[in-house]
Amino acid sequence: MKNATKTVELGVFLPVGNGGWITSTTSPQLPATYAYNREVALIAEDMGFDFALSMAKWRGYGGPSQHWDFTLESMTTMAGLAEATSRIGVWGTVHTMIFHPAIVAKMAAVLDQISNGRFGLNIVAGSNPADQGQMGLWRDLDHGGRYRLAREWVTVAKRLWTEDRVDHEGEFYKLTDCMSNPKPRRQPPIICAGASDSGFRFTIENCTGSFMLGSNRDDFIKTGRRAKELADEAGRPDFKTYGLFTIVPGATDREAQERVDYYNSGVDVVALDNQTREYSSDKSLAQNTMANRFIEQGNERHSMSKAAIIGSPETIADKLADIVLNADLDGITVIVPDFIDDLKTVGTQVVTALAERGVMTNAAAGARDIAHAYR
Repeated sequence: MKNATKTVELGVFLPVGNGGWITSTTSPQLPATYAYNREVALIAEDMGFDFALSMAKWRGYGGPSQHWDFTLESMTTMAGLAEATSRIGVWGTVHTMIFHPAIVAKMAAVLDQISNGRFGLNIVAGSNPADQGQMGLWRDLDHGGRYRLAREWVTVAKRLWTEDRVDHEGEFYKLTDCMSNPKPRRQPPIICAGASDSGFRFTIENCTGSFMLGSNRDDFIKTGRRAKELADEAGRPDFKTYGLFTIVPGATDREAQERVDYYNSGVDVVALDNQTREYSSDKSLAQNTMANRFIEQGNERHSMSKAAIIGSPETIADKLADIVLNADLDGITVIVPDFIDDLKTVGTQVVTALAERGVMTNAAAGARDIAHAYR
């Protein structure tokens, strides 16, 4: 697909958990602070990124690195970043098992005002039993039950965004003459990371986009194509797919690989074992695609996803463009070891190389001037 061209959105998955996204004692030990995430969001905005997304996590995995033992709450973090920024999209995450849809409907309306219409919502139908179970909020539903709850959750939230008064009596929620004002000026974009066919179908029917990752290049392409195929069947040509990519850049391929080798030398096997144990306790594990990806990482003792894209900016662009064009992705969401220097590399050198390979981003337009400013 060398002659293909595509314009995609570019986002950053903020490091709201300590240590970021690498489970290691030798990787950059990023702080789980608002100040650090504010700096990252402002850099991303300055470089032309389209959105910043934060995860929701309630329990860490311990070990020598104390991986994710300290995390910022997603919605309040994005409220702060909505005020601190002026252009970039600010996307928060909620677990449908934890937050009542009427609560989030109100929160989203306020975030819409703070951000001047830049707020987006990522919903999680599952996660792992220990994360929410520690608070007594885990619902022991099977795979289908989780998506029934999430479907009802979205239905209620959308009604509250558009109707003056809502009466609803369903399987999971009951609302009587429920009012929710103010309304957002528009319904926020909603994404979900369900990766099974049932997860994709739920997302296509109820959300604006799918958040996905793959275990390798071929799996990424297969997953992206399957999502588009199901969207076409459902008559949703506007449905978007966002790929999540761990990127480890270096001046050369060898330098980048040396970084990964160093991080793997300090892999926190205790934290990985705890992560594996928690996800393995899910009774619906066989159908939980995302959980199985985390378990696979733990079993293989990798400090990061084995699908990580590693190399020089040119090599990274080659691999990213291949996946984006062949999977027909609409967006790239970035994870990096160092969210200051590495993110600048992505927002200058990588996006420029991507544009040369037919993958266009808003960041690429000003990359030359930005690169000069960050020297």
